[in-house]
Amino acid sequence: MSTMSNAPALAQSGTGESRRRGAAATLARWWAAYTTWRTEQAAMTLLRSMSERELKDMGQTRSSISGAVKGELGHERGISRYY
Repeated sequence: MSTMSNAPALAQSGTGESRRRGAAATLARWWAAYTTWRTEQAAMTLLRSMSERELKDMGQTRSSISGAVKGELGHERGISRYY
C-alpha cells in the first residue's frame, strides 16, 4: 500500500521539474530577445549619430539604418550590391 501512496508524489515531482525546465527555457528566450533588441538599439543609435558622408561610405542611408541593423538585404528593395 505504501507504494501506491508514493506514486502520485513521484509523478508530481516529475511535473514540477518539467515546469521548472519550461520556465527556465522561456526565461532564456526572453533574455536572448531582450539582449538582441538592446544590441540593435545600440547599433541604430551609433549609425544615426554618423554623418551622411559616413553612411554613404558604408553604402547606407538614414532610411535604411533599421533594415541594415536587422539584417534586411538591399536586393530585396531593388538595390544592387555591385555598382
